[in-house]
Amino acid sequence: MKKRLTALLILLLVFALAMPLAAFADIGPKPSVRVTFTGAGGREFYATLLSQASGTGPYSAEPGRSWGNDLEENEPVRQAMAAYQDPDGFYFLQTAWQCSETRPLAWTYYPPATYKLLVYFPDTGEFLTSGVYSRYAFDNYYTVDLADLANGQLVLRKSYDYTWELVSLLVRILATIALELAVAVPFGFAKKPFLRPILTVNVVTQILLNLGLNMIAYWMGGLAFMIFFWPLEVLVFIVEAVAYRPLLGRRGGASASRTTFYALTANVVSCAAGFWLAQVVPGIF
Repeated sequence: MKKRLTALLILLLVFALAMPLAAFADIGPKPSVRVTFTGAGGREFYATLLSQASGTGPYSAEPGRSWGNDLEENEPVRQAMAAYQDPDGFYFLQTAWQCSETRPLAWTYYPPATYKLLVYFPDTGEFLTSGVYSRYAFDNYYTVDLADLANGQLVLRKSYDYTWELVSLLVRILATIALELAVAVPFGFAKKPFLRPILTVNVVTQILLNLGLNMIAYWMGGLAFMIFFWPLEVLVFIVEAVAYRPLLGRRGGASASRTTFYALTANVVSCAAGFWLAQVVPGIF
């Protein structure tokens, strides 16, 4: 039993360490900036992010370097926006999108790190701009009211859905703990002397694991989440296996191999269930 557990643990560690090797330079999600508009009054307008740097990814302030936007077929608008002179020296990256109250600005591939929002109304030639902002998360969400200026500038209000993130975090933690308690039944751990320490250990490990993964996804994105997921899952298994030996063995008479195999089985089951639920309820898992 010990040899099998050791071999399986080594296999999991090798797989976990190999995961980052599959992440090549330009594969996986990139940071994004999304701006939702209100107060447009049905007017047509174009919007972009002026960049503190002269280029980011395929985007550049150099004329003729337009890439992936709505200006490719509207040269007059491109020329008008390119002629805009920002007082703080921020660059127009030859890129903008036609937006509306139902069509947000969605810069999903190499957006600037530090930026200002620029809005252009072709019907009047009017420009509106914001103050200076920087990416505050991997995926950045803002809402801006075009009819509400503060000192002559647009105000970008963060609109990241922290409430939903908290709900999904709590659901994941509770679901995982419930599954690991259910797995305890066939192992003969469905008695009070066993369930209490199992519950205590799981509350601690699952809160730390899920908080850690949430922070990784918030700051670094989905690819980093997957890269860190496996090493952290292996670490949780090790912590639980070590904790269960004295808590279930000395107090309840369970053997070391039995408690270790339970920790392994419980984590494999909860992990598999999590991947399945991620397909069924992607907003939560």
